[in-house]
Amino acid sequence: MRSASALLVALSLGLAAGCGPRGAAGPVAPREAELPPLPAWQASLDRAHPLVGRVWSTREGRFVDERALRASLRGHVLLGEKHDNPDHHALQARLLGAMRASGRSPVVAFEMLALADEERARSAQRASPSEPDAVARAVSWERSGWPAFSMYAPVFREALAIGRPLVATGLAPDTMRAIVRDGAATTPAPVPLGDAETTSLREELVASHCGHLPEAMVEGMSRAQRARDATMADAMVRAARAERVDDAVLVAGAGHVRKDRGVPRDLAALDPARPVVSVTMVEVERDKLEAAAYAPRWNTSALPFDFLWFTPRASDDDPCASFRRTSRTRP
Repeated sequence: MRSASALLVALSLGLAAGCGPRGAAGPVAPREAELPPLPAWQASLDRAHPLVGRVWSTREGRFVDERALRASLRGHVLLGEKHDNPDHHALQARLLGAMRASGRSPVVAFEMLALADEERARSAQRASPSEPDAVARAVSWERSGWPAFSMYAPVFREALAIGRPLVATGLAPDTMRAIVRDGAATTPAPVPLGDAETTSLREELVASHCGHLPEAMVEGMSRAQRARDATMADAMVRAARAERVDDAVLVAGAGHVRKDRGVPRDLAALDPARPVVSVTMVEVERDKLEAAAYAPRWNTSALPFDFLWFTPRASDDDPCASFRRTSRTRP
């Protein structure tokens, strides 16, 4: 007859092997590693909005958890933003860090780095591979017109941690003026838009200039926008091929990462074999409680991104106020 201790040993061995009493559960799968908590929101407006912190998957037509978003980050990954919202940059850095932690090693391209500054940025990267501020000094960020570098430092820190050469995508001001003025050709040439996309872009440009964009400039500004998109796409593809990696990330304004008429349209022509995933951070609006309600923000009836990550708003400033003040003071 077995002793009580022997019976306990046998029982424990049987349970460990998944041979427990009838009705008992089998082996328990190991739990997935917990995601780190989201950083504290820095933007102060509408933090209690019900969409804040939630991720909408346009593909699935439902909200998903962050883990599902992270699992989709492969190929050409575009991370959109509202430039002056620090939470958008914190989330971009978080997703870059997730890619690095999962073993992916993308090249990282920035709308904010001018092509002419790329070698200066890379020289600073080689000299100070873990110091984002060294890159900012090298490219004279404080005179660039972009928001304070302190907002972008987390994104650059993650890009530097990956260790691949930083990628610039910005066209020179002289080039942009030539495109707007007389349609100067750019390489690569952007993929043509259909009538609906062309109309949408023109209307959006007029609206973004608060109705003060002269009609004579609308066509030129449209050309310049598409030239910027094509240049970003080309820089991503070239860098990924040069580094012989599977993934390339772009950090840019939300308007550039939209799939209907932004960078993804050009990526599909330049590198059709590589998947494209468009993620944008979105500031909530008080009266919009459904994800689909945000589509008109991009002058379209359907959300033009694969994922939207909702955040508080950084400001309630009226971007058209200065236009109105100027018009009132004109003789």
